[in-house]
Amino acid sequence: MYGKKQWRGREVEGRYSDLMTYFVRELYEDDDIEEIASLYPHFYFTIEYVTKMIDLTTGAGNRERHMKVIRTILDDTFNAVTLEANAATLKKIPIDMFNRCHIIYRVQDDAVQHLKDTDTFSVDAGWYRVSQVTKCNMMHINPDNYKFDEDI
Repeated sequence: MYGKKQWRGREVEGRYSDLMTYFVRELYEDDDIEEIASLYPHFYFTIEYVTKMIDLTTGAGNRERHMKVIRTILDDTFNAVTLEANAATLKKIPIDMFNRCHIIYRVQDDAVQHLKDTDTFSVDAGWYRVSQVTKCNMMHINPDNYKFDEDI
């Protein structure tokens, strides 16, 4: 939900698809995380939140505040946590969070929509390191999938 700091809805992307989810662009350690965690089994931290968490220009206190919220959820609840990442943020996510969180890695390329269902999407990660999936085996999400998201 554009312009919202927090909202709720069923996750429609990734391996936690269909879980009731608390989506976060901004969350503070003084927010009642335990209460939120009791209502939602899954937290999804958007690219905006992750960017603030790793941004070296905002000062260590701001970065630590953003990291503390996620670490509190990971350490004190049984909730799943997803971090949204892109090429600019992925390698900067602290290793403990990288290992304990589900990552949705975003690649923006509108050419994918032109592939046929039987075509293959390939990501080259270096010399003979390739990940591939046929388009028909991908999750396909459109704006209609988000219609049940609710403002909090």
